[in-house]
Formats: sequence, structure tokens, C-alpha cells
Amino acid sequence: MFKFFRKQPVAQAVEQARLDPVFNVQERAVSKPTSSQTKRHAMHAQRFDAARNERLHKNHAWGSNSLSADETLRRDLLRLRSASRQAGEDVGYVKRYYGMVQTHIVGETGVRLQSEVRDKKGDLDKKVNNAIEAALKEWAKIGVCEISGRMNFVSAQQLIAKTVSQDGDILIRHIDGADNKFGYAFQLIEADLLDVQLYKTLDNGNIIKMGVEIDGYGRHVAYHILTSHPGEYTWKYNGKRYERIPASEMELPFPMWRPGQNRGIPWAHAALLDMNDIKGYRESTMVAARLAASNMVIFERDPDQEPPETDEDWDDDGSYHIDLEPGGSAIAPEGYKTRETNFQHKGDSLADIQKASLRGAASGTEVNYNVMGNDYEGVSFSSLRQAILEDRDHWKRQQGWFISQVIGPIYERWLRNALLKNAINNLKAYDLNRAMSYTFRGRRWQWVDPLKDEQAAGAALDNYTANPLDVLNDKGVDLEQMGEGWERFLNTMEPIIKRAQQMGLGKQVKAGVAQSMKPENEPAKIEDEE
Repeated sequence: MFKFFRKQPVAQAVEQARLDPVFNVQERAVSKPTSSQTKRHAMHAQRFDAARNERLHKNHAWGSNSLSADETLRRDLLRLRSASRQAGEDVGYVKRYYGMVQTHIVGETGVRLQSEVRDKKGDLDKKVNNAIEAALKEWAKIGVCEISGRMNFVSAQQLIAKTVSQDGDILIRHIDGADNKFGYAFQLIEADLLDVQLYKTLDNGNIIKMGVEIDGYGRHVAYHILTSHPGEYTWKYNGKRYERIPASEMELPFPMWRPGQNRGIPWAHAALLDMNDIKGYRESTMVAARLAASNMVIFERDPDQEPPETDEDWDDDGSYHIDLEPGGSAIAPEGYKTRETNFQHKGDSLADIQKASLRGAASGTEVNYNVMGNDYEGVSFSSLRQAILEDRDHWKRQQGWFISQVIGPIYERWLRNALLKNAINNLKAYDLNRAMSYTFRGRRWQWVDPLKDEQAAGAALDNYTANPLDVLNDKGVDLEQMGEGWERFLNTMEPIIKRAQQMGLGKQVKAGVAQSMKPENEPAKIEDEE
């Protein structure tokens, strides 16, 4: 159904042009743009080069971009997302980057909960904290936390991190009253179902931008998602259908790049052109090398010889076959002479061009080139250590975003439902506010030079410029787990020592244990290898 407007106030016309195109469940309003609007839209074409149709642009100069963040994304997001997905499938470096996102933001065991509930005296309530952490571990198993039953919490975290980095954002739907002990699960929904082209002004003053309903303060009020995936050809004949889901039931996590931004940008968007250059140049070089290696022997008529009277040596299809062996020789058929092709492939600078493009691509993804490109040629120990430390600061920043926008909302929703279900020992529903004291810690890494870092930490403790908790947290060591580990170790050693005493070896065993626990007085020095 089309709606035609005979007269329209100027302000309303401007608003209509800004929001065009407009979709709703049953109809689409279309207004013909004026010549000035068409000219302005041509000037503000796709702003991301990776989203352009043309591969190369002659005389392309940098221009001002006065478009809003949402308008820029409305024009470019679908192409950026498609290019990002294709690069992740076809370009090994991009696939490695998405794997690095999963490895460094989530890791093997996922983000770790540290419950910090305190008792009336203000001390940490160890019994309650252990109960919460044990309950979360039970909920995080496969078949419980995620509604489809195909992922545990760690694999879901890894998929969320990879999807957001690849597509720009993802939808996480909270399922209250799920069929499990804790009454809660979540559902992962691809961003394709949040229609980028859905724009509409609602009667209550809210505006739908790219499928996101926002109020006057820019808060997300609801999400209007398609009832079927646009990549599945199951649309209704009379148009698209949407389902409105309140924002209280859905999360749309993405790192914000500009104020007012309501959809996410694929993280590798600034690297896609360089990655495409690498892929195309490598393909061209391989084709040239294969042609150069495909020299042949061609038989052609010899004008100085009489043509053969019969073609007995030729096949029925008019071809002449001869087997050539390395270092061998053959005789040309009567009336023909041989000519050898000489395709040559001049040496090129594929390695240099690939390295230069990959350096730019690595900068576009904010990761270290040497790690991303598996290239450690000519790298000194000191420079590599500095690059890795800078990389880890970047991944820590990404972990902070992931915890605040993904893990935190899921955990708090789980905690509310678990308390309502009385699924956590030593806690009731009225303990919700007290139970909301928690910290999530991301994974940490082994150091490049463990001995020197241990020495530096020891010197900082001796000089009172650090405290043990900060040192342990920086290493990713849980204090309670470390204490429990020592307790188990000593309990295990106790019967061994008693048995050794019965055998008359008690002093030797005790001395050996004490010696193994004693630090070296003068540890060996390791010099940097340049």
C-alpha cells in the first residue's frame, strides 16, 4: 500500500526525507526525493571504502563526512558485514584475527566469576560466595545455559565474541522461566534479523532506527526483529513481518565508536581492503607462476618440407601425442617442426607487498603484525616483548567491554531467576541486593620472560609499590583457589611423610620438601637476545 501526501509542512518533509525509507509490518511509505536530496545523497555515498562497489577510485580525495553515525551505518553496514564474513571465510589472516578475538577475550575457560558477598560484619562470606560460584558452574554446562542446548557458557562466550567482531553486533535474548533448575537461559540471534533498513517514527515519539526503537534520550526501548532470517527465502508475499521485543528482554552488545551510534561496526572494517589486496595479489602471482611452469612443445607445419602423404601417426581426433621425459628426446612427425613455448615469470616482490599490506591490516585491527602475520623475521626479543605487552593491554580493554555488556547482564539475569527458584544454597530471593557484589576477571597470559617478571614482582613487593592481591590478579591467579591448592598439596604430603617416618626416612623427605619450596638465593641472569 502506498500513501500519497498532497501537502506537507517543511519540517515534516525534512523529517520524512531523513527517515526514508520507512517500513512497518504491513506497509511501506515511499516519498520521491527532490533533486537537492538526490544530489546530497550522491555526495554522501558509502563512507567506508570496503563497502563501495568500485574496487579502485581515481582522484579520490578525502572529504568531510557530516552524516550521523546511524545514517553512515544504514548505508554501509550490510556491505561491510558481507565483506567481513567473506574475508573470514576466504582470507587466512582475517580468520586468524577472529580466532585471536576468541582466544584473548574469552580464552579456554571463559571469564571467571569472583563473588564478593559480605556478611553483616563486613567480611567476605566464604560459604555464600562458594555456593554462588558452584551454582553458576552448574548452570554453565551444555544443555542448560543456552536455550538450544548445543553450547556451554564458555563456547557461547567464544561465539559471541567472534560474531560481534565479525558482524559488528549480535542479539542476546533472555529467556526467563526456562526449563532448567535455575529458570533462566539465553538465546543467540544473528544481527541479520535486526533489519538495517527499518526506519519509522512512532506515535509515542520514539524512533525506530535500523530496527532499534529508541526514546528521546537515545535509550534502547525495544528491538523489532524479523520473524524469519532474510537469507532464508520464506518471506510472506505481502511483505516482511516483525516482532517487537522490549529491550529489557534483549541485549545488543557492541563497542561504541561514535556518540549516538545504535548498531555495531565489524571490527576488521579498516583492514578489509588491505586483506583483499593481499588475496588478489597472491592469486595473480600464483597464476603467473603456473603459466610460467606450463611450457609445452607445439607441432606446426614446416614450409621447407613436403606434407605427409598419410596421417597414420595422428589420432582420430586430429591430435598428436608424445610423451616427454626429463632429459629425453623425440622425433617430430614427418612434415612438421617443433616449437617450444617459453613462458617466463619475472621475479616480483610478493613478499614485500604482502608484508606492507599486512602491516596496514594489522594496524586496522589493533593487533601486533608479527603475531597476526606469523612473521618473526628480524624481530629482537625486546621489541617483540614490547609489542606483546601492548597487545595485551588492547585485549584487556576488549575484555572490559565484553564483561560489561555481555557477561554482566547475563549473570545478573541468571542470579535473579536462580534466587526466585531457590537454586542457590544459603541464599533467598530477598538476598538479591547483597548477592549483587561480584567481579568478573578475564583470562591472563604467561609472560614472555617469567623469571624477570617474577623478580620484578618480588622487588615491587619488597619496596611496597605493589600488593600481593594485585600481583596475583595480574597473573590471573585466584587467591582462594591457590590456597585450596596448597591445602590439598600439604594434605597429600602428610601421609607420605608419615609413611617415610615409619621407614626411617622422615628427615630426608622433610628436607626435600623444604628444599623444593625454598626460592633460589641467586637466580641465574638471562640477558635479552637482540
